[in-house]
Amino acid sequence: MKKLLVLTLALAMLLGMMLPAMAEEVPYKIAILTGTTSQGEEEYRAAERLAVEYPGVVITDTYPDNFSSEVETTMGKLLQFAEDPKVKAIIMCQAVQGATAAFTKIRETRPDILLIAGVAAEDPSDIAGAADLVMGVDEINGGYQIVETAKEWGAEVLVHYSFARHMGYETIVARYNIMKEETELAGIELVFRDAPDPTGDAGMTGAQTFILSDVPKVMEEYAGKKVAFFTTNCGMQEPLQAAVLKEANAYYPLPCCPSPFHGFPSSLELEVEPEEWGNVETYLRKMAARLNEIGAINRVSTWPVGVNMSIILGGFEYAKNYIENGGERVDLDKLLEIMTKVASQSPDLTTYVDADGNNITNYFMIFFDRVDFNDYL
Repeated sequence: MKKLLVLTLALAMLLGMMLPAMAEEVPYKIAILTGTTSQGEEEYRAAERLAVEYPGVVITDTYPDNFSSEVETTMGKLLQFAEDPKVKAIIMCQAVQGATAAFTKIRETRPDILLIAGVAAEDPSDIAGAADLVMGVDEINGGYQIVETAKEWGAEVLVHYSFARHMGYETIVARYNIMKEETELAGIELVFRDAPDPTGDAGMTGAQTFILSDVPKVMEEYAGKKVAFFTTNCGMQEPLQAAVLKEANAYYPLPCCPSPFHGFPSSLELEVEPEEWGNVETYLRKMAARLNEIGAINRVSTWPVGVNMSIILGGFEYAKNYIENGGERVDLDKLLEIMTKVASQSPDLTTYVDADGNNITNYFMIFFDRVDFNDYL
């Protein structure tokens, strides 16, 4: 009887340990790879939020800050996701160097995995051929929007900061060429300023220091003129915003990845409360109050939506719907429905047409109207 009692108790204890594990068992996983907070806090926070909301279902990791020289590390993280048989979708934003090669390898061994790339840094045709779905900022229309905003503000000069690596990206070059055409038509002088590559020897610190020191030099060079500034790099947004805010005749029409959260929390010294990552309008009102307080409300703009955050959140909802309900891997109507839901407003979604005129039907460009912060006072 004693042996039977001991055996019964042992089985009960074993079952007690097994039940929580069984309860935590998830039918599938969705893996998300983002940058760290140093270059892409917005997408990092979006992935972090999903991991909390969907424990066990969402797994996350980050690629290296120096991603252009650590491609193998980035690829390794994506390939490691695919080794888990429960992973049924992988979302990468930003899809930096290594995404195309890793997705291609994953496709060979795990054709069941849905692959989503956001804000791709590689050739559009290549990444679209490797991924099921690609989403990015509509940099083409962004070129028109930047110049149009600068013109509305009466800017006489538009400064474009970038570097060789970025000027090798097809979409960035296309935007710059549009800016050249549009500034000529608007009678605005377009000035290209070569900045240090944050992934180079100078690092992010060197690139940010350059921006902080160069903006005053530009303003001195064009003394008495209204000068608008734009940079193609995420990590340079905060120092550019900070430098612009100190100059009465300096203007900032748009971040490279338009969002209320892209650089502004630091440059405006406005901490983002946890709930504000999901309530953009509240944060826009805080921004408007601060910009009005420092006399810059008519010199700064962005989109009313965190576009990279929307790509992460929308990509997750799209993947979840596909895994649970099936359907086509590329479904524009479903994507528009989901992106409208996560952004709380409907974006313009268009397919990307490359430099050769080819329509890439699974590469979607996202566009929103810009903010007038006076509307949020």
